[in-house]
This record gives sequence, structure tokens and C-alpha cells, in this order.
Amino acid sequence: MTNNSKTSNIADKKEAAQLSSKDMPPLNCCERLWDYQDTPEAKGYALLSMGRGVAVMANVVFNAALLELAQTAAGCLTGEEKEAAGEDYECTNKIYGQNPLALISNIGVVTGLLSAFFMPFIGVILDFTSYRRFIGMVFSIVFTLIQIIQISIGPKTWFPMVILQSIGGFCFAGMIMTSLAYLPEICELVGQTKFSKYTARFTAKQFSIQALFLMLVGGLSFAFGIAKNSTYTARMAMGLNSFFIAILFGVGWHKYMPSRPASRPLPEGLRSCTSVVVYGLKQNIATTKSIYHQYKKGLFWFLLAEVFAQSSVGALTTLAVVYLNDVVGLNTADVSLFFLVVLIGTIPGARLAPIVTKRSNPNVAWQISMVSLFITIVVGAFTLGNAPNKYFSFVWGFFVGFNLGWFYPTENLFFSCALPKGSEAEIAGFRVISSMLLSWLPPLLFSLMISNGIDPKWGMMAMAAFLIFAAFLLAVGTGKWEDILLESGRSEAQDVEIDDAEILLESGRSETQDVEIPNVQ
Repeated sequence: MTNNSKTSNIADKKEAAQLSSKDMPPLNCCERLWDYQDTPEAKGYALLSMGRGVAVMANVVFNAALLELAQTAAGCLTGEEKEAAGEDYECTNKIYGQNPLALISNIGVVTGLLSAFFMPFIGVILDFTSYRRFIGMVFSIVFTLIQIIQISIGPKTWFPMVILQSIGGFCFAGMIMTSLAYLPEICELVGQTKFSKYTARFTAKQFSIQALFLMLVGGLSFAFGIAKNSTYTARMAMGLNSFFIAILFGVGWHKYMPSRPASRPLPEGLRSCTSVVVYGLKQNIATTKSIYHQYKKGLFWFLLAEVFAQSSVGALTTLAVVYLNDVVGLNTADVSLFFLVVLIGTIPGARLAPIVTKRSNPNVAWQISMVSLFITIVVGAFTLGNAPNKYFSFVWGFFVGFNLGWFYPTENLFFSCALPKGSEAEIAGFRVISSMLLSWLPPLLFSLMISNGIDPKWGMMAMAAFLIFAAFLLAVGTGKWEDILLESGRSEAQDVEIDDAEILLESGRSETQDVEIPNVQ
């Protein structure tokens, strides 16, 4: 199918959606949340987003149990025995030649390296072929099967689960990339204003199901008396996770997500897979050069900052589990409650985002959010180990969530304004790849520090330092906000109504991370 026929189909669907919306009766609140009119891929994206949200929370619980099993296998004390041994207790035993505390971060290293290497190739396939839906379904099926197998986590199976966790993290990154490829087309179908409302619903659904899932796991673990048994809690979490994602991914892909033609045409004569990939990579290199030469006041620096900022934020969930378990002393049930508090904290953070942006601009607001998140991480890392009660960490969790709720909307609004008109789909793919390029580096630094006997708090600080570097790049590299808008062809955005700007900020347009407290590693 040619680009002209693709554009014609989108125009026909857009007109149909607009006509049908005029004749629809008023909807109540619950109906509005699921009202996507004649845009089934929007409903499909919502279901996929909810499934990813469930998976992230389940894997937080799973990682905490995995860490405890690794420590036990190494002969280290865990749980109440570790608390009884006192603050001076330190285990230097190793398992499979590595410190058990470095296990979870090493999973992040492997996942990050796989994603950084393979995602550019997958991006080429998504752009230049019609296999987008097929690839998304394959990633989702493999990921779901891994989650089902991981229900069998235990003292004898924990190391194979480590390997599966690395593969699952890579599949999760592929799921994000394939589903995000639909967003520019949804925006084109319904218009930016309505699309902003849709993304707000995507985020609301994902936040709600994440919070409900954590409450369900926490409630059932206490009801069945397994709250202090991390292995049983992880098994239950993965069982519930497998059930929910099988439904959400299955219905989302099979019923709602359509097949799509190639978004960019191939020259005549290119037929083999190798030639398509090589051509696509050459085109991506050419696009990178074009971004550097034509959009060096805004978009280029945004993508460069994204490389470092997302590598830090993406590692936060993974490394926080290690820190909370080893330094603070939270068990698996406590960790799930901690991340529930983080989710709650994102609500007021998202409300602050438009306030700061109105008083400055998205570029400055995003820089401030990164500095604030850096300070929050460092303060918590250097103080919670000496806190009189381990549950003081929940206060830290609230402020981490607060800053994440501020970080994502301003990041997404900056990207929306710096994005050149007519290049939305192509550059959106570049953004996803940029966010994965260095995702392996903060976990690697953390693992190296842990393996050399350095306190985990310094590893947390090293991870957070990537945020400061990203903010520094924006501060010294970007031009004035008016120049950024002019460069992208969106200078009229200065005159956008305040209400529309608030919608964009609260929804997180082009939501690369959704509010899903990344990452499944």
C-alpha cells in the first residue's frame, strides 16, 4: 500500500470519527473513560498500557524476592534474621562469582545492552515493513509465557529466573516500541486536542490498575499470611500478573490493534530482509545528521538529554529495590507498599508541572524537575540507612513519585513542542531508541560499586548523576524557547490556550514511559 492510500484511509477514518461524535448522546464519567469513538487502536493502546502497568508492578515484587533468594543461596542472612544481626552485619559471600546484591542490577545491564543493540534494527522493521502488529504480538506472547514460567520461582529455580528476567526485560522494551508506533497515527486520526484527552485516559487507566494491583497483592499476602515470605508473595504476584496480562494483551492486540502498512516507502528492488535493514539504518543515520544540522537549538539537545535522563529514571525501579532491601531493610510486601506510595506521589507532582511550566517554559521546567529528582534520590540514599524506622522510606517514596509526576509531563511537552511538523512518527521512534541507548550504564556502575564493596548509596548517587548531566546539556546547549518553537515550526504554540496546555502537561503527550515507573528488569 502506498503512502497516498494510507493517508486517504486515515482521512476517511478521521472524517467518520468526527461525524459519529456529533450524533452521540452525552456520556457519564465511566463511559467517557472508555469512549474512543471509531478509533479502535486507541482502545487497544489503552489495554496494552494497562497490561504493561500490571507487569511492572508484578516484577517489582518479583525482583525483591529474587534478590532475597540470591542472598540466601550465597549464605547471607535475610529478613528478620538480618535485622536481628544488627546494623553492623555485612555479608561478603558471593554466588556464581558475584555479589548477590549486584544480581538485580546485572539483569538491568543485560536488558539494557540487548535493547540498545537490537532496538534500532527493530525500529527499521517497524518503519519500513508491515510487520508492526506481528512483532508486537510476538513480543507480548513471549513476555507473557516468561511471566507464567516465573510463577515457579523458588530456592532451586531462582537462577534460571534471572536469565528469563533479562529476556523478559528486552521483550518489554520491544512491546513499548511497537505499541508507541501507533500513537502518531492515533493523533492524526482524532486531532491533537482529542488525542491529548485520550492520553490522559491512558495514563489514568494505567495508574489506576497499577495501584489496584499493588493493593490486591498486598491485601492477599496479608490475608493468606504470606506477607513475610517473599517467595510465596512473588508467586502470587506473578500468577495474578499472568492472568491479567494474558487478557489485556490478548484482547488489545487481537481485537483492537490493526495491521499497518509501512510508514516509509522502500526503493524499488529491495526485497531481502538484510537489504531492508541496511537501507533503514542508513536512512536513520541520515535523519540523525539532519536533526543535528537543522534542529540544534531544541530537538537535538532534547534527544541527547533523553539518552542520559531516561537511563537514570529507567534504572530507578531496579536499583531502588536493591537499596530498599539491603540498606533500609524492607521485605517484599514492604517494597510493594513503597511503590504504591510512589504512585500516589505522582498525582500532586503532575499538578505542579503546569504551574512551573507556565512560570517558565517546558525546557526550564524539565531541567528543574531533573535537579529536584536528583536531590531527592541523593538525600534519601544518604539518610534512610540511619533512619530510626524503616518505614520513613515511604516518605522518600512519596517525594520520588512527586518528582516523577513532574518529570514526565514536562519532558513530553518539551518533546511535543520541539518536534518538527510532519516528522512525528519518524522522530518518535528516534526518541524511544534514544531512551534505551545507555539504559545499561547506570546498572553497570551500580554493580561495579557493589562488587567492590562500595556502599549502595554511592551507586544510587551515580545513577542520579545522569539526571544532572542531562539538565546541564539542556542548560548549555538549547537556545531560547522562542527559537526552539520557531525552529520546529510550532511558534504558534506560544498562543495555545492555557486549558489546552494543561491537558498536554497532565496527559503527557507521546507518553513514552506512560507513568509506569519503568522498568521490567
